[in-house]
Amino acid sequence: MARFSVLMLAALPTALLLSADRADAARPVLAEFLARAPAEPGQPAMSALALEACLRKAGELDGTGVAIDSAISAIERETAEAMFLQHEIADEMPRLGGYNEEALDAFQQRIRRHEELAKKFQAEFPVYRARQEAYDAAVAEFDRDCARGFTASDLAAVKAKLGIK
Repeated sequence: MARFSVLMLAALPTALLLSADRADAARPVLAEFLARAPAEPGQPAMSALALEACLRKAGELDGTGVAIDSAISAIERETAEAMFLQHEIADEMPRLGGYNEEALDAFQQRIRRHEELAKKFQAEFPVYRARQEAYDAAVAEFDRDCARGFTASDLAAVKAKLGIK
């Protein structure tokens, strides 16, 4: 029979719970920025060049956010499969003595798949976590750097230049 790791079986739910603290879907940074009201007349406003840089950065952040959301969705699908397998394995363990060879092979395949998914999670989740932290830091930097208002005319001109509707 394949080497069955009870520790691997027990460690996955803990790891999955750690992933549950992830933030919701990435913010729509560009849409939020464009929804802001222009600066009031007489209020300080960023230059058209700074506004363009903010719009470009917002678009980049949106792309990064979508990629991060896709990555965690894939991880969540795999962990759901692993949890399902874990429950099946746990339910079958007491009955192992009464299995025929074909049923034992199927059981071993479930164990191998579960271990494969657990190893994949252990490799992928730290990468996701690092990307999420870098994204969060970049959004905070964007929020700080692009906090000033802008004029409606500059916004219209920059949107036209960048092809933003």
